[in-house]
Amino acid sequence: MAIKPKHFRPSRTAEIAFSKALRTVARASGHLVETHVDGAELEPGLVRALIAYSDKLEPWARRQSKKMLETVAKSNRKAYVNKARITKQSKEIGKILNSSLSESGVDRVAGALMNEQVELIKSLPLRAATRAQRLAQTAVMEGTRASEIAEELARSGEVSESSAALIARTEVARANASITQARAAALGAEAYIWRTTMDGAERDSHAKMNGKFVKYSEEPKLSDGTVGHAGTFPNCRCYQDVQFED
Repeated sequence: MAIKPKHFRPSRTAEIAFSKALRTVARASGHLVETHVDGAELEPGLVRALIAYSDKLEPWARRQSKKMLETVAKSNRKAYVNKARITKQSKEIGKILNSSLSESGVDRVAGALMNEQVELIKSLPLRAATRAQRLAQTAVMEGTRASEIAEELARSGEVSESSAALIARTEVARANASITQARAAALGAEAYIWRTTMDGAERDSHAKMNGKFVKYSEEPKLSDGTVGHAGTFPNCRCYQDVQFED
């Protein structure tokens, strides 16, 4: 069986570190909910406390995003170097990778991603607030038992952590895909092979894309109707195996 190229896979190191950072925010958000809940009743200051926490997160969130993007960019550059060795184009590709043209494209992409990621991190406390409010409203409108609502409110930290892990996985893959494409543009690479993990947990539409040749200029339409390049979908673990001209 042929060995699948793995050079351009998203950095696992980046995902673990970013997920850990986001779970810290999730746990703190859950704790705030717990301290502002009396049984199935929400105290008036809950939403205000979560909004205040969200506002204070920005400098920290920017540092965490910067660290993640730097790790992804470093891993991605190494992937290009390894690919260049295999294709016997080390000298040519190395020269471009070391040029300001290549890195300026990566910097532009990373800057845009960082702004989006800061907002995503800040959204974790706000999501916890929205969920708590929704549960309280459900209790009033549908007559749900107070014990059931109290139990769900107590799970706020757990639910927030699950959301944090999803955001981390999605954003690391998206950063990797965007940086891969930025460097491909600098190198004049116009296409990639879509690679899927094929471990049984992938989407059927993504499994069908595995091994397909894709042009960067033409975002593919998948069998489920979604459109986008490998690694750009929520919770996607696919990646782009960049193809160089001989």
